[in-house]
Amino acid sequence: MKELIDKANERYFTKKELKYRIPREINIDKFWGKLQEERKKTAIYIPLKDQNDNFFYFNITDNIKNNMSIIEDTATRDIFKSMPYDVEISVIADSLIDEAYNSSVIEGAFSTKKRTKELVENDSIPRNKSEQMILNNYYALQYILNNIDNPLNEEIILDIYRILTKNTLNKDEIVDKYRNDFVGVWDRKQNCFSYKAPHHSKVQELMNSLLSFIHNNTDIHPLIKACIIHFYFVYIHPFFDGNGRTARAISYMYLLQEGYDFFRFFSISSMIKDERKKYYEAIENTEIYDSDMTYFVDYYLTMIVKSMKNVIDKFEKEYGKRLIRDILDKVGITLSKRQYKVINFFIAANKNIITIDEYKKKNKISYETARTDLNQLTLLGFFQKTKIGKKYVYKFNKVNEIIKNIQAYYGDFY
Repeated sequence: MKELIDKANERYFTKKELKYRIPREINIDKFWGKLQEERKKTAIYIPLKDQNDNFFYFNITDNIKNNMSIIEDTATRDIFKSMPYDVEISVIADSLIDEAYNSSVIEGAFSTKKRTKELVENDSIPRNKSEQMILNNYYALQYILNNIDNPLNEEIILDIYRILTKNTLNKDEIVDKYRNDFVGVWDRKQNCFSYKAPHHSKVQELMNSLLSFIHNNTDIHPLIKACIIHFYFVYIHPFFDGNGRTARAISYMYLLQEGYDFFRFFSISSMIKDERKKYYEAIENTEIYDSDMTYFVDYYLTMIVKSMKNVIDKFEKEYGKRLIRDILDKVGITLSKRQYKVINFFIAANKNIITIDEYKKKNKISYETARTDLNQLTLLGFFQKTKIGKKYVYKFNKVNEIIKNIQAYYGDFY
């Protein structure tokens, strides 16, 4: 039994996922009961209650640990620190546009990234509710960046909500503060409510608990805490509309306030938009499986990692050439045109390996000159020289690794 429980916890399966993964002779209901008991023994309980007056809890799985490690490592990567100011401004602007678009599309807005850019850059008047939602999202993100030094309190949350929902609500959805009636999530396929939010008379009390959690409980890692903030806000559903957008906005603000500045450079919602089904499943799994928030924490951190990888790859291809040239100029390194040519080629290409013979043919130079060029670039940290069979090959490093290598060799040039 212990071996089966350990296997079930490796990927933290739900009861539904386990049904066809355990031997037929084992009763799924009994096994699930035992598994839940074991999970609760190792769980970390959160001072936030569900509608049955039970505390939410989570476990730190190997996948959660791994994703947290990747995010922490990314936070310290030199590619962000070495960014010229004008590039930084451009990347942040693109990121805000991406997040404004994607967060709105998750909630049903219809538009394009191109139109979003036009709305923002040309200060265009929105033509419909979808465009208004997107523009509101952009203004809300700007508000967050402008108020990053102010505490994340009730006033800030209400301000964000009002910006997000400006000119998009029906008359019966407009309230002075929180909702004053029932709200739920309707499942069109099942023709019933898939989720019924807490009674409106409980909203203020639950929001007070969430705000207290935000400003206390420092023993919970900020990355996990951001996931909890996001989930619990959606769980409370304090408004008639705009809950998802507000939840993503305040978790974004919380992470920035906790020192994760690199979140300014990418959109978490871009990955959620592409995997909306998994997003809603993670929320639903937490609700139906004894308020176990592990499902949502695991999902959300995985989405952050995927989003980071996509943005870093895109960033390196778009700005890598500029970053490397700026760094080489600062430390006084002069390279030949053909060396810059091969660097620029590998930054943009999916291929990352070249031989001396290939370099020689590309540049119509002698074997000795080709070898000298590549060895110099290897010494500077652009390539790793390795042997495959009887041949030496040169493997191009990632842009952030190149920056680290030059920095280590020449010292901190910024």
